[in-house]
Amino acid sequence: MKILFAAFILIFINTQSLAQWQEVEQETVNDYRYLNGEIEAVNKATVSAQTAGRVQKLNYDVDDFVAKGSVIVEFTNSEQTAALNQALENAKAAKIAFEQAQVDYVRIKGIYEKKLVAKSQLDQALSNQNSLQAKYKAAQSAMVTAKKQKEYTIIRAPYDGIVTKRFVEIGEVVNPGSPIMEGLSLNQLRVVTHIPEKIINAVKLNPDAKVVINNVQIKAKNITIFPYADRSSRTFKARIDIDTKEGQLFPGMTVKVAFKVGEKQAILVPHNAVIHRSELTMLTIKQGNKSILRHVKLGSFHGDKIEIISGLNNNEKVLMNPLSEATLDNTEN
Repeated sequence: MKILFAAFILIFINTQSLAQWQEVEQETVNDYRYLNGEIEAVNKATVSAQTAGRVQKLNYDVDDFVAKGSVIVEFTNSEQTAALNQALENAKAAKIAFEQAQVDYVRIKGIYEKKLVAKSQLDQALSNQNSLQAKYKAAQSAMVTAKKQKEYTIIRAPYDGIVTKRFVEIGEVVNPGSPIMEGLSLNQLRVVTHIPEKIINAVKLNPDAKVVINNVQIKAKNITIFPYADRSSRTFKARIDIDTKEGQLFPGMTVKVAFKVGEKQAILVPHNAVIHRSELTMLTIKQGNKSILRHVKLGSFHGDKIEIISGLNNNEKVLMNPLSEATLDNTEN
């Protein structure tokens, strides 16, 4: 028992000797206006059918990750294959006819130059050559279209992303324009918020913003403000590009967006001076020879410091790094 008591006294003395007090003063800091925002994906799309067919394979489903270029859906392609074969044969025949017309024109032109045929025959050969050339070009275009129609029976992912919705089942018949799958990319995210007209000029003059989520601040890479206000809410829609490497961010999450609207005087303390007990936030304040715990209201973060909105006065001394409960044994609540 004596040993434990001596150890307690030693801890108390060491803790008191390590206690560091700092006198706080008002500082000039940026004044931010906090608004609600929502994270959304920059790349979000619904993949639709570009040809008619019956769904033969579904290679991915909702919540699956899909790499860019991967085949997500396959249709039956018997009709498209038949149309392509027919187009290839037509193009081949048109090419043969056009090449023969070229040979005939050259032959008749040579005869005409020897004045052995009439000018009308030369004109007829030229007209026939031009006509067959046009048919050959049309056949080539039809062949390209048929190839595309067959390619459309295989749908590939336009970018890396997550499948969020599936609109078809295997065996279902689809027509051009029918939605197949919906997905989004997590590689590029942004925040959408609405700026009140009262502060829009301040934001435009100094477009500085940060996104706050779970006490983590993310610097805005770029801010796009729509040049018109919503009539019902009198707010301007804004998009804030952010770095997705900053944390685990996903579309649909709600965040706070802080826009700089000016400067102000504020009392700041280091984060490690704040004591968190359940839902209470407190500081250890020095009063004469004693220290007391005082409830305070926190404001915004400023680097490694946090603003104290109420509960702390200018020039008061605050305990830095509260080490243990022993430090507070000499306090009054």
